[in-house]
Amino acid sequence: MRKQLLFSRRHVKGLYSLFLTLRYTKVMARREKLRALVLSRKDINEADRLITLFSRPYGIIRVMAKGVRRIPSRRGGHLEPLTEVLCIVTGSEGRRYLAAAETENEYSQLHANDEAISHMSMLVRALLGFFREEEPREELFDAFCQACDLLPTLPSHKKDALEIALMLVMLRQSGIFPALKACTECGQGQPVEAVVLDASVGGWRCLSCHQSFQGTHASLPIRLLKALRWLGDYPHRALMLRFEPLESRQLLVAVRSYVETAAEMPLKPNWNHNQTLASQNYA
Repeated sequence: MRKQLLFSRRHVKGLYSLFLTLRYTKVMARREKLRALVLSRKDINEADRLITLFSRPYGIIRVMAKGVRRIPSRRGGHLEPLTEVLCIVTGSEGRRYLAAAETENEYSQLHANDEAISHMSMLVRALLGFFREEEPREELFDAFCQACDLLPTLPSHKKDALEIALMLVMLRQSGIFPALKACTECGQGQPVEAVVLDASVGGWRCLSCHQSFQGTHASLPIRLLKALRWLGDYPHRALMLRFEPLESRQLLVAVRSYVETAAEMPLKPNWNHNQTLASQNYA
């Protein structure tokens, strides 16, 4: 006696066709037009590049640009780091491809200003150190685009203030904002001496509580601690803050040191247009 089959051959063929359709739909899930900031690029194989983008709806994404290094390619000239592009991206999360790209803003003043480029390179490294891919960061994206416009037009102390403000915004959004109200050791809210920002304790300590030479090169006087608190509460007013000569640089050194430890990533001032800060396997 023949056993009765649960599915006939016709049913099996139908299910297999449905499986192939769903699989294809998953791979080619979307074809979207995005406005994005190019963060970095990396040469892959003979003609391809892996492009790291920062977009408003998706945050950090990495896309494979096939054949972009060929001389006739129309996309190659539109993928310079720290330029704003309008691009068409296909694929799905974790496997995206660049179909087309057009430059929206070259930020020519930014690229002509070495000091401004240095500040943006620090911010980009911090961004990639703090956040994962595919996490929407709409306000942060807008802030980065504004910084690309503003930085080359500002004096040095205001450039420092803008970078500090954006670093603090990223620390807050990543959930590791330093405790600035009181010393993490003794609980004193109004120190009578300089303080040391220390990411290992999640805030600052008085020099007498620090009990180590490590980090003391980036110690802050009381006036700069107050400025840091103010920037943490009102980052959008960073350009209104007034600094004495060299004070902004002293505060920036302390904040960078804190971010390096918190993000577990060294911040390097030199910007390399061909260097990527992370990679992904598209094999």
